[in-house]
Amino acid sequence: MKRKSHHKNGRDQVRAQPDLFASIGATQMQAATVGPDNGTRLPIPANQPKPRPAAKPVPLIARPPNGLLRVREAAARLGLSKSTLDKMRCEGRGPRYVKITSKLVGYDPADLDAYAEGRKRQSTSEH
Repeated sequence: MKRKSHHKNGRDQVRAQPDLFASIGATQMQAATVGPDNGTRLPIPANQPKPRPAAKPVPLIARPPNGLLRVREAAARLGLSKSTLDKMRCEGRGPRYVKITSKLVGYDPADLDAYAEGRKRQSTSEH
């Protein structure tokens, strides 16, 4: 099916529209990458799920020579999320931390262990 469109100079130009119903009855194919090392693509039938991309490698975190843990490592050690540890630090709660630079914070593993030890309770009635 063709459709006319009005051009800005007043002349009509014919623009071909894609045939949306041409693929009915035919098997639709999707392209998927076979592997990260080669760029070839193989067709995969449309009724099969798309392959998930490979997980991104976790970057190695360079630990400072003083042995302090970064916020993500400290949060993982306590079983918290990074944002929870950030909020606790801003509110004055949580374990002691070291302000390395104006934007960089570190946690001493001994302070994390002491914080966790101090939070242990025997009963729910303890405060």
